[in-house]
Amino acid sequence: MVASLLLLIIFLQWNHNMAVPAYIQKTLRLKPEVNKIFDDLDAWLDHCRINLYPFNPADLYRSQEYRNFQRNNEYLERKARREKEGRPEPVKQREYRGDYNRARH
Repeated sequence: MVASLLLLIIFLQWNHNMAVPAYIQKTLRLKPEVNKIFDDLDAWLDHCRINLYPFNPADLYRSQEYRNFQRNNEYLERKARREKEGRPEPVKQREYRGDYNRARH
């Protein structure tokens, strides 16, 4: 059954001009959540391959290396959005700790 579905998917992708019943088109589409998982998995595989990390699909969303990778990607997205909008990068404000020029008692 699974093999026949895979063959059908391959055939439909190869010949996308062919008329396909609506019920088949609905079942062959992946949900956005599933697409996001596969996209994240591909990005994690590329990151592991480039940085020579051991790749384990079970580490997706779990390992500390993946969290660091995700945090870095989010930072780069924010940075690109800021540059696109023309805003400067935010500067960390130093915490005010009192008047240092005042004589200490």
